[in-house]
Amino acid sequence: MHDADDERAVGEVVEYCRTQAGLLAGRVETMAAEAESLIDEIDEGVADLRTALDDRDRTDDGDGAAGSDDTGSEDGDDDVGDLSAAESELQRKHATVEATETRMRLFQDLASDYLDLADDLLADYESGEADADDAVHRVVAFEAERDAPAYFEERETLVETARRGRDDDAPVDPETSDLETDGDETGDPESAGEETAADDTASEG
Repeated sequence: MHDADDERAVGEVVEYCRTQAGLLAGRVETMAAEAESLIDEIDEGVADLRTALDDRDRTDDGDGAAGSDDTGSEDGDDDVGDLSAAESELQRKHATVEATETRMRLFQDLASDYLDLADDLLADYESGEADADDAVHRVVAFEAERDAPAYFEERETLVETARRGRDDDAPVDPETSDLETDGDETGDPESAGEETAADDTASEG
């Protein structure tokens, strides 16, 4: 028979995992809406670009038949610049959509794994293979491995709480207390797609 406090503690850990999954799913929905809006803008931009190209072709045909002058040449240069800028903007938006879709997959994967973990924790507890402490340790290890804090900007994860608790209990080393670590060795879902978009934009130049 399970201890009531232990059962309640495990239930809270399981609910925490399911809540995390729900929050991630909400972010995915938001990103999907953003991507859909950008795709609509891209479709409109492509249609406008095609219209502009058709108009330019008709203008060029007319100029060829009637002769050309310097003014027409300058207008043509302006048109080319406008079309090039429009094409670059479409490419930028397309790269942003791809970056957003990459982030969505990362969030979806983590949400699914949180739900699987919740089911495993509950099953192991009910079978007597694990207790509340085991459940907490497994979630902390899971979040550390998956860099879960990077997915939750406004919510402290369990692994962050555990780390903060260890930091509060640990003695301060005067030799290292002022040192700061450089760089970020973990994968950041917020920047994973953005780096791809930045690379694509840079390659255009």
